[in-house]
Amino acid sequence: MPRILGVDDSAQNRTLIELYLQGTEFELVTASSGHEALELCRRQQFDLILLDVVMPQLDGFEVCRRLKNDPRTAFVPVIFLTGRLGDESDRAAAYQLGAVDYIQKPVNRDELVARIRVMRRLEEARSRLDRENAALRRELVATQQDLASTAQRLDGMVALRREHLAAASDAMLLLDAELTIVDADDAAEQLLGALPLGAPLVSCGHGAARLAGLLRDGASSADLLLPRGEREARTLRVRVHALHDGQRKAVVLQDVSGVLAAERSLRDREVAAPPPVAKKPPQADYTITDFIGTAPSVYELAEKVGRLRNNRSTVLIYGESGVGKELVARALHFDGRARSAPFIPMHCGAIAPELIESELFGHEKGAFTGAQQAREGLFEAADGGSIFLDEIAEMSLDIQVKLLRVLQRGEIRPVGASQPRLVDVRILAATNRDLLDMVRAGTFREDLYYRLEVVTLHVPPLRERMHDLPELVEHFVRLANRRHDRLDHPVRGVSQAALQRMLNYPWPGNVRELENVIEGAFALGVGEVLQEEDLPRKVVLGQPELVPRPVQRQRGARSPVGRDEVPAPAVAEDAGVMDLRALRLQAEREAIVRALADCDGDKLAAAQHLGLSRSTFYRRLKDLDL
Repeated sequence: MPRILGVDDSAQNRTLIELYLQGTEFELVTASSGHEALELCRRQQFDLILLDVVMPQLDGFEVCRRLKNDPRTAFVPVIFLTGRLGDESDRAAAYQLGAVDYIQKPVNRDELVARIRVMRRLEEARSRLDRENAALRRELVATQQDLASTAQRLDGMVALRREHLAAASDAMLLLDAELTIVDADDAAEQLLGALPLGAPLVSCGHGAARLAGLLRDGASSADLLLPRGEREARTLRVRVHALHDGQRKAVVLQDVSGVLAAERSLRDREVAAPPPVAKKPPQADYTITDFIGTAPSVYELAEKVGRLRNNRSTVLIYGESGVGKELVARALHFDGRARSAPFIPMHCGAIAPELIESELFGHEKGAFTGAQQAREGLFEAADGGSIFLDEIAEMSLDIQVKLLRVLQRGEIRPVGASQPRLVDVRILAATNRDLLDMVRAGTFREDLYYRLEVVTLHVPPLRERMHDLPELVEHFVRLANRRHDRLDHPVRGVSQAALQRMLNYPWPGNVRELENVIEGAFALGVGEVLQEEDLPRKVVLGQPELVPRPVQRQRGARSPVGRDEVPAPAVAEDAGVMDLRALRLQAEREAIVRALADCDGDKLAAAQHLGLSRSTFYRRLKDLDL
């Protein structure tokens, strides 16, 4: 049954669409906002989208733009439904964004159903043609890749045959029971150096000495690696034959260095073995959704996420760029009891500073030039659910103050509003920087730092869990096969040589960089097996363009003493014990500072919060020099 997503901020309009499509061959799912529609499209598949134009937060044009930029929804037909009496420029803009129709409200049932059916038939025809063209392209590409792969294998086999022929001539020397040289041909001297008759083999150079050691051990057949000197290291295949007199032995030597190199080259181009299936630790009863890995640090992270996913505590996620901090945040929300509530992600550095307050907290009509109607902010949109503030270290100090009020009291104040509004939002924040260092530098508020650090999670960088890299590579190859329509002639995996190059690279961009490397190989037409030459030069050389920047949050470190901070208690040097009076003053000072912070500097409110009279509170402020 074709699935249709109806997006409209008006409950009345959504109900009307439901009535129109009742009894038809279509299944309808509705969304009340652009954010909800995008989230539904991320988790589900739809065959057609009915999209309102005028909506708060994200209007229909912006939703359509995001849908068309996402490869998962780029080809889903979008029909705009609008009650706005715009000019033809609106219709043109809709078609430029990729919409297939633009219908003016009110629309009657028969017309809407007919247009949906026509668009579905057109989409089915287009999809059929696309599939046929894609199948032809895949067949052509697969044929070209098979030819290239066959040519490479033939080249390797020719090289191997050439090396076998070159190694066909044997060298020989004759030794007595004491391993003294009785005879040696020229070929043996070319391999081992000068071999004077009557000389002990062990005294004829390093290579001959190693051969003597091999013979003393009683070996009858073995490979001998000659040490690397002025020439490249070589491998000699040694065969020992005892003569009839029982005293002498003939040693046959064959240089197989080229043969082994050719065999190794062929072997390196074969698909690397799949990673072994790792066993979960006995206590691991939860795994983070979509987070690939079996390293101990991953299981430790999953264990903490499993305990946090069903409560409403604020969580601060530390991790370098590209490690998967948003996956952890999504797991904290969607793997818990609040999975049906809104989840709103926002990158704090992606919005202009002058717009971020309105984006977070909304605004009233007429709050500023261009505010023609009231708009709900992200915190209101996330009410009852979670908001994910990615890269919170990029947030300006003035917005940090407003965020502190949300954490303290659950209050927001839209731009231009005279009264605050209560919201119930779980805050999940992430950063790739050391917030404690920023507090010391004065670029991040200390009070906000302590409010956010209720629970901290650390997502390990890829270089610290390289055991997981083969599994990640297999996962991304599988995804890329689907994304690039390679299901009929898929990339089977990566070669052993390519995998070894990946294991030797430090991955400063972490899992995201690994995914991009594999995506780049597919974009450039990788063959049946991803080879070493399909990798970027930086990976092959093991020389990243950027140096990994670890997030080294210092545990237990104190901030430098400042205006609002509590000094360390005095220590009695002679007794080596803490001064009790200093401890009392420290605790009192800390309680007053926290109360002032909680009350936004309102001294009367802080005194009431502490249960002190106004005169006593002011006297303590003076005594403590606050």
